[in-house]
Amino acid sequence: MTVETIGALGLGDMGGAVATALKKSGFNVITTLAGRSAATVDSASDRGIKDVGGIADLVRESDLIISVLVPANAPEVAASIAAAAGASDTPITFADCNAIAPASAIAMGKVVTDSGTHFVDGGVIGGPPRDDYAPRFYVSGPDLDAMMELDGRGIQVVPVGPEIGRASAVKMVYASQTKGIAALQAAMLVSARRLGVYDELISELESSQAANLERASSAVTRLPSVAGRWIGEMEEIASTFESVGISGGFHQGAAEIFRLVDASDTESAKSLDDLVKVFAAAAT
Repeated sequence: MTVETIGALGLGDMGGAVATALKKSGFNVITTLAGRSAATVDSASDRGIKDVGGIADLVRESDLIISVLVPANAPEVAASIAAAAGASDTPITFADCNAIAPASAIAMGKVVTDSGTHFVDGGVIGGPPRDDYAPRFYVSGPDLDAMMELDGRGIQVVPVGPEIGRASAVKMVYASQTKGIAALQAAMLVSARRLGVYDELISELESSQAANLERASSAVTRLPSVAGRWIGEMEEIASTFESVGISGGFHQGAAEIFRLVDASDTESAKSLDDLVKVFAAAAT
């Protein structure tokens, strides 16, 4: 098939940047804003992404729909796409590019393919696309042609096999380290603060692990802007690990750290030390 029109679901930091990159690469990018937040409406307007109405309209006008959402919303969106596609008998491809467990991707894939719609399991690694940078979209499933047309046009598309779930598995194991480490670093610093040895820890890290301290500072100061989105991802990683006999306890703990961060009032915090004080005060 030839992809001309792409339906974009999720116009947050990543989804919005992906939609913009694909639009700059020559695709007609559309969305549905029905029931979406004011922030999403503003994002679509700022990026010049056309609102076509509801899900049924998006399905009817798209060749390919890409979903980049928080994990909790992914199954409901996939089901709505399947229902609209099944009712209209529209031949489209739906790519779920959310941070979900392989088992979740397989279950969603069945719902979508039962409607006669092609399903792509996707996992995004890297930050939002820029003019000089393209994130990698790992994809798997039996029908990858539509997604492969996007390779090199704002994003990199990396096929990892015909089985639904493989791309999500790549995303889960990769993020288990990158985001898991950020949770561990936050837990270390907050615990040191509550134990009264924060200054001593910082001094020792400056002496023996200066590079690691710099990375920890960068990761922890970023957390207030992303922790809310990462909670569900940690739970999906825990489920993924448990499915292969590995404890999910570490990443359930990471989800708790991100809940703590997300619930903290960090508006007045200007530094790493300020943030750690806020998190430590909020911890129970």
